[in-house]
Amino acid sequence: MAELRIQPKKSSPSPWLLVGLAVLLLAAAAYFYLRPDPADEPAPAATTTLAPADSLAPSSPAAQATPPTNLDSVAPSAPTAASTASYTRSTLLALSPKLTELTNRADLRDDAAIREQRDNFTSATARLADGDPQASLRPGLLAAASLLLAVQQKGYPNLDTEANNLLRQAGQLSGRDDTPAEQAQNRAYLAQVTNMLNTLSYPARDVL
Repeated sequence: MAELRIQPKKSSPSPWLLVGLAVLLLAAAAYFYLRPDPADEPAPAATTTLAPADSLAPSSPAAQATPPTNLDSVAPSAPTAASTASYTRSTLLALSPKLTELTNRADLRDDAAIREQRDNFTSATARLADGDPQASLRPGLLAAASLLLAVQQKGYPNLDTEANNLLRQAGQLSGRDDTPAEQAQNRAYLAQVTNMLNTLSYPARDVL
């Protein structure tokens, strides 16, 4: 009689395992199809680094660190067509605190002639400082030269010619700032005032 071989029945995979694999496949497919494309992402907004406000303001400590004798920053830059009319006025007013600082120097502040010319200059520029458009520039321009002449006579005898030439130059100004010729004369005069003020800011012993 033939012998029958009985093989054990192989167990089929668990249905839950198949369900789990199906879920993983679906999740992977969804991730690859639904993830955002990097090319579609908006570029980050450019950021602007602002300089500290105190590094830009003229009255900041960094700006005030300039020595008193360095007057390069006193006068405004070369005027444009829109600003030419106010250039002489603004430059003259910008020189005012430097002139006052000079007359307050220990070797000059007790001189009666210098104090008188300083007061004259302050009075002459008062209407300009108030913004009066009808105020004449001539009194302030003349007073600046007269004040520098008084300082020169106090302790700078070797600058007598330059100081007197500056006063004569001031006397030739019309006091107006309307025509290109007047504007050019005013700018040339103010440049000489600035140079003289810069020189007189040094002690007399240091000026040859």
